[in-house]
Amino acid sequence: MKKIIYLWLVRLVAGMVRNRTPREIVYVMSFGNNQEFIRALAQRARQCGTPVTVLYRPNCAAAARQLAADGIRAQVFTDGLRFLGRPLRLIMNARLLFCDNYYAFLAGCPFNHQETTVIQVWHANGAVKSFGWEEPRTQHRSRADRRRFQRVYNQFDEYVVGSTQMARVFAQSYHVPESRMRVLGYPRSDRLFDRTWRQQTPARIYDQYPELREKEVILYAPTYREDAAGKPAFQVPNDFEQIVAALSPKQRLVIKLHPHVQAMEQAFVKRFGQQVMLIPDFTTEDLLTVTDCLITDYSSVIFDYAVLPNAGRMIFYWYDEAAYQQQVGLQPDMKTWLPGPVCQTAQEVSAALQSPSNQANLATFNAQWNTMNDGEATRRVLDTYLPVNK
Repeated sequence: MKKIIYLWLVRLVAGMVRNRTPREIVYVMSFGNNQEFIRALAQRARQCGTPVTVLYRPNCAAAARQLAADGIRAQVFTDGLRFLGRPLRLIMNARLLFCDNYYAFLAGCPFNHQETTVIQVWHANGAVKSFGWEEPRTQHRSRADRRRFQRVYNQFDEYVVGSTQMARVFAQSYHVPESRMRVLGYPRSDRLFDRTWRQQTPARIYDQYPELREKEVILYAPTYREDAAGKPAFQVPNDFEQIVAALSPKQRLVIKLHPHVQAMEQAFVKRFGQQVMLIPDFTTEDLLTVTDCLITDYSSVIFDYAVLPNAGRMIFYWYDEAAYQQQVGLQPDMKTWLPGPVCQTAQEVSAALQSPSNQANLATFNAQWNTMNDGEATRRVLDTYLPVNK
């Protein structure tokens, strides 16, 4: 009932603050990993004489400070009565509204879609797990919740994706027509094609962690998990010591959890000590540049790793597949296209680590999922939505 009342207030106030000719560009940010695109967007907008504002969730405060240092206006927002002030006014007066996530408030916004274009620029490049209507938990939500979900999905005029395969996933998961999909490439993937970044990042990592030089770097990067209450949660798999024990002297195991649960990385150190490495001062994306073998589960990190020139083996450690499938769900055909073996136990992972025969066929995988991720996605997105000659 509280959500219904809140969305009613959003609709009421939004109708009062909406101008007839919106002109702002607004980027709504809940993931702080697309800053380079936002900078490029702001630079292009300046050429067009259009103001840009970033509305960000509190968890993106560090990214927002960096953007503000570059002269990009940024304002924090949370759901509540304060959102009904300037944040909602900015959203309703946006000519272009970029969103990196599902935002419930969109269900209450009475946009004039002839004046305002709402664009989803998703925070991940591909999909292993299910979402939207394909997620099992959705079917157990209330009718009011499900109506709200679809109202949000329907608000997006266009979805920016990196492949036709991802377009199909979105259309099916959100019950929206495929005609709304724009296969332009995933802007955040451009960095993965930057030769300077590809060269400098490994050099910086090796300078700070010389013990990784001349070693086979194995990165364990599992997906984000929540408990029954919807709070971030992660536990060290019960049999993980078998993976650690099977490592050869030439191998180094680096642990990198999702940013929302990285505090739990200490559990690995407490249990395995110096047999595992934590590298907190580099992102998962950075670490992929020195990774020879990626161990993950249902994470979209595989789509980023696959386009790097150093990409090697991938091993999928699905120790909780049955429970995860029931709670979150997985893409139905994924075992036909995963670029590596699926392991149910740590013993199977250890065997895969020692086997040289499980090298991924990344050319086929990239042709399916990274079709338009070629280093030019940002340019194509800007040329589509903010061409300089207009």
